[in-house]
Amino acid sequence: MEFINKLRLKIEGLERKDFYKYLIIVLVVMVTVMGFFLFRYYSNVWSLRDRLEDINETREVTVKSILKRMNKVEQQRKHVNDVLAKEKDFKISWYFNDLLKKQNLLDKKMTERSSEVTLSNNYTELILTAQLSGMNMRELCELLEKIEKNERVYAKSLEIIRSTKAPKTIEVNVTIATLQPKLKAGK
Repeated sequence: MEFINKLRLKIEGLERKDFYKYLIIVLVVMVTVMGFFLFRYYSNVWSLRDRLEDINETREVTVKSILKRMNKVEQQRKHVNDVLAKEKDFKISWYFNDLLKKQNLLDKKMTERSSEVTLSNNYTELILTAQLSGMNMRELCELLEKIEKNERVYAKSLEIIRSTKAPKTIEVNVTIATLQPKLKAGK
């Protein structure tokens, strides 16, 4: 309270000209301070707005990319389901043995092992691993070409070893697989 009284007495003691001079100085300082705070506020708002626009542009590009990939995956899934629907009773071991028979390679088969892996995407992967012996590269290439031409089957791995039993021949460990829709409960 004392400060206010001193200030009031000081102001009353001023001449009119000095009073207006001090009043203008105080008003200019107040306007300058308010202008500074308004500038900072709007500067931050514009900066945040620019960042938001950049983030939205990035989001839109990312969403378009994800949607494009999703559409491609859906098309691939539809294609896989169509291929699987063509041959519902497909057996990979029958296919492989028939292929070896057609290629006159049935006598080259040493062992064959089948396994099954349940995938998380409503499919089961049927895997066949076979060991072939006494083959040459031409026979192997023709066999792999026939496997590749069949949409239903795909090669997973291939191991080629020089044969120790017969010169100029190879031993092959080939793993092929196919997908099969998971059976629903109760079917």
